[in-house]
Amino acid sequence: MAKPRILIVGGVAGGASCAARARRLSEAAEIIIFDRGQFVSFANCGLPYYVGSVIADEKKLLVANADLFKERFNIEVRLQHEVIAIDRASQTLTVKNLQTGEVLQESYDALVLSPGAAPIRPPLPGIELPGILPYGRFPIAVGFENGLRLIK
Repeated sequence: MAKPRILIVGGVAGGASCAARARRLSEAAEIIIFDRGQFVSFANCGLPYYVGSVIADEKKLLVANADLFKERFNIEVRLQHEVIAIDRASQTLTVKNLQTGEVLQESYDALVLSPGAAPIRPPLPGIELPGILPYGRFPIAVGFENGLRLIK
């Protein structure tokens, strides 16, 4: 019997946790996480502490990197890879490498969608003014903190 191929779209809390759980359920499965960002896992709950300067170094928010996932869990992580299409009938993903522009087809036996979210920017007067900053993901929080320093 061929080993199952599990593809996970999105890392961080949902996708990374799912991948680790899938590994505990099947040592034989091939598991791949695709994330369009630069980080597979970071402490979302620590973001307010970073912005509030309780945590001074943003690197302390990084929980795990792609190498750790490979070494500890035998899970492949492809950062800066965006899933641009899903063909459910043929059970394939179309994935774009955001660094090279290369587009690949990846087949799956099981697919998990955990793409995260983006902050809502309501159509309010002044929403684009300096100091009105989105918040919610690691790179955004770093930019948020840098923006706060600029307007202090």
